[in-house]
Amino acid sequence: MFARRALQRRLNELRETLGNNAVDKLAARLNKPSSDRMAAMWEVVVLHGLMRCGTLQHETPLSSGHRPDVTFENDKVRFIADITAVSDEGLDNNNPYFELSRLVEKEKTKLGLAIGGVDLRVKSREQPCGRGSRTVLRLPPRAQLQSFVTKRIIPQLKKQMNSNEKVLRVKIDDENAGIDLIINPTGSPYSGGSFASYDIPKTKDRNPIFNALKGKVSQLRGATGITGVIVGDGDCMALSDRPLDRNEVSAAAIAEDFLRQHSSMDFVLFLKVREKRHLMPCTGAEKRWIDQQLIVRNDCQAKKALGTLFAAMLAELPETEAMPANGALRTRETGYDLGYHGGYKMGGNKIRISSRELIETLSGLRTLGDNGAKFVTASRKLPQQVNAPQKAFLRNLQQGRLPVSISVIKTGEDDNDDWVEFEFGDPDPAISPLH
Repeated sequence: MFARRALQRRLNELRETLGNNAVDKLAARLNKPSSDRMAAMWEVVVLHGLMRCGTLQHETPLSSGHRPDVTFENDKVRFIADITAVSDEGLDNNNPYFELSRLVEKEKTKLGLAIGGVDLRVKSREQPCGRGSRTVLRLPPRAQLQSFVTKRIIPQLKKQMNSNEKVLRVKIDDENAGIDLIINPTGSPYSGGSFASYDIPKTKDRNPIFNALKGKVSQLRGATGITGVIVGDGDCMALSDRPLDRNEVSAAAIAEDFLRQHSSMDFVLFLKVREKRHLMPCTGAEKRWIDQQLIVRNDCQAKKALGTLFAAMLAELPETEAMPANGALRTRETGYDLGYHGGYKMGGNKIRISSRELIETLSGLRTLGDNGAKFVTASRKLPQQVNAPQKAFLRNLQQGRLPVSISVIKTGEDDNDDWVEFEFGDPDPAISPLH
């Protein structure tokens, strides 16, 4: 979600305050593909931001023996806090729509059906939960999905295929599942579907945010003075800017209920990622920013000082290069994401391409004709598109022109790549006719 260069600078600058051992542990978490990467990212940027605003101590032991993430002090306020990231991972595991969709596509391919053309709709039910209810998709547990697809869906598809049905339909509505599946092999190459929102809280104390906050109470036991929790968005729908229905509860309401139930806690700070999309495509990159929402206990006298501090801390955070939903997916991947692969700029006698893509091309991992694809082998099985920079390089070569300068255009820490610019000169007699 944050650029690696931006994270590295903050790790470097944190070493003097946190010590090498603590920073090495954070770097190890950031380098390991897992959902914990998101929490480690938030911890690094928050610790660095606070370090710039006052005196920061990390994992200072309490009388209880616990070691909270933050002990902070400046001339206006002192507090002890823990940092966490909240996601809907548990809800997603219990409502495995996307896993079912993946399995259907996988088995459909085995049957020789064309890619796409799937419309998968899953029914839901309301399940009592504490003082309210929660929406649950009517699907088998994740561990039983493969068996469900193999025994309940595939036989019906095979039977219809043997009967030369043009459009395949599977409807299941019993105590185990409720789905409507349509596969049109001659339809769109894309797939879609629908399901009820199961990740919008309907009770204040039965949701991922409350669970994460409650888990920090024991961690901060023994702390004196002002205490709180700083919560980063790790792909939690309750932290999005989605309008709420009448029976749904907001993150603020959850935090207020948490503070009411736990008198030892004084504040909750939410760090939310926002995005403004362009109405028209290709009119520029989306604008993203981090928004804060501070919930403070009514009898806490430090609300103004905390608000001023966290506004200053927010100004020290790096830009976000992805929304939490995409960032959460990337945290589970090995290797490194793409840079400016496939991007270019041409004008006059100059061609600018991705630095990383150029090095990967020179090392034999790809060609410019792969058009910046992340998975090169798979992309080469698809219809190929003309690559404009490759054509421009070929045109200069055919005209007998060679580069007269090659420049590296450095970018900032919030970018994951640089540019390499080739400037071509007049025809060179070494590779062109004499005149």
